[in-house]
Amino acid sequence: MLSTDRQLSDLRRTARITISEGASFDRPFVLSNLAATVIANGGLLGNSAATIIGAMLVATLMGPIMGIGLALVDFDTRLLWRSLLTLTGGTLMVLGLSVLCGMLTLHISPGSEMLSRTSPRLLDLIVALASGAICAYAVSTPRLNAAIFGVAIAVALVPPLATAGLFVARAEWDLAGGAFLLAFVNMVAIQVGTSITLWLRGFHGGDSLESVPVNVVLRRQAVSLLLMTALAITLGAHGLRLIRQRYFESEVKEVIQSGLVSWPGARLVEMIFTRQGGQSIATAVVRSPVRFTKTDVAAMEKRLPRSPDGSPVRLTLRHIEVDIVGDGG
Repeated sequence: MLSTDRQLSDLRRTARITISEGASFDRPFVLSNLAATVIANGGLLGNSAATIIGAMLVATLMGPIMGIGLALVDFDTRLLWRSLLTLTGGTLMVLGLSVLCGMLTLHISPGSEMLSRTSPRLLDLIVALASGAICAYAVSTPRLNAAIFGVAIAVALVPPLATAGLFVARAEWDLAGGAFLLAFVNMVAIQVGTSITLWLRGFHGGDSLESVPVNVVLRRQAVSLLLMTALAITLGAHGLRLIRQRYFESEVKEVIQSGLVSWPGARLVEMIFTRQGGQSIATAVVRSPVRFTKTDVAAMEKRLPRSPDGSPVRLTLRHIEVDIVGDGG
């Protein structure tokens, strides 16, 4: 029994050293994150997923987040402040370098890799929470240290921060805010997942195996838990809005396609949904050998469902004229 207790104590002591070292704002931390930022910017601007994955593996921003997680369950105020300062410094460093890269590459249009990191979802929070948990477990279990590399790929920190910096350089504040929110969601969820796992693994301010009252742990985690709850509610509500919007767009598309059956040779090419003056506008791009009249468009518009906010939808039609050539047989 004493041997087992000593082994657990040694494992926790080793994990504390590993996490504490990862929370330091030292030369390896700075160089690795500078390199990761350059690689991430190259991947984002070049729209290369493989390059972005490389940046995820090089980055070390997860270190201070795990330091915060450990400090909160170990009641280590000194480690908490050091980790917070390291995370803040690293975040500002990534953002600053990315803004500079963005100012030098304003002529490059944003690709799918950049745009995909501007709209965080509830799933992102869940993945980050699970990743923080498994990363903490891996650090406290030596034979699972390799799992950290998988976590680095599953939860990206530098790419969304780099995306935010690139959009700041373009003064596209909404997209920059969405990308930064994704990074912030990952940070909060990773910290909470780390803290929960370390507490379950016996980290509570010393090497004793005695458990700490849950209410004490919850008080230490109050800010993080409130933040995560607020983020979960916000992302969940946003996700529901997206689901309703996708369902609405699908219904509109079906109505237009069914209406085009009356015009032989007509084909729906694209549906474009916009808002103007508080009104939803559905624009149908149609290839057809026959021109549509205002009466035809009005008839289709009457069949359209209402938008998710309950307002009527205005239909506009862009006609691309085509000729149907055949032998007449």
